[in-house]
Amino acid sequence: MPGSRARVWFSLFVLAVFCVGLALGLVLGRRMAPIPGEAGIFMGPGGGRGGLPGRAGRGGMLIDRLDRELQLTPDQRTRVRAIFDARRSRLEALQRDIAGRAEQEQRDLQTEVRTVLTPDQQQRFDRWLERQPRGRRGRPPL
Repeated sequence: MPGSRARVWFSLFVLAVFCVGLALGLVLGRRMAPIPGEAGIFMGPGGGRGGLPGRAGRGGMLIDRLDRELQLTPDQRTRVRAIFDARRSRLEALQRDIAGRAEQEQRDLQTEVRTVLTPDQQQRFDRWLERQPRGRRGRPPL
């Protein structure tokens, strides 16, 4: 019976630690989430992954952030939005070009590695690639 009681207390402790960790993770995750566009090349449509800054709906998350940080005047805010809008197509084209070149480089790398392998190893290499976690574009990291 005493062993059973200890298991219950331990289980409750583990559950409590899990709940505290989950709550803390949610709170910190929201506070520390990257602002779209801060990490370099702008991300996806709508201001999320894969879009450009200033396009999270009509407000524009990056423009909102700049406004908070720099206290933009209404005229400055309008002009900054116009700059983002004017550059959008060029940035999207550049992003597509870079992504295409990176994918081609990855394919070339895999092809070159395969030339060193025996036919059996090539098959195992292909199966290994299929099991690898997919990156942002759905391709394995190698």
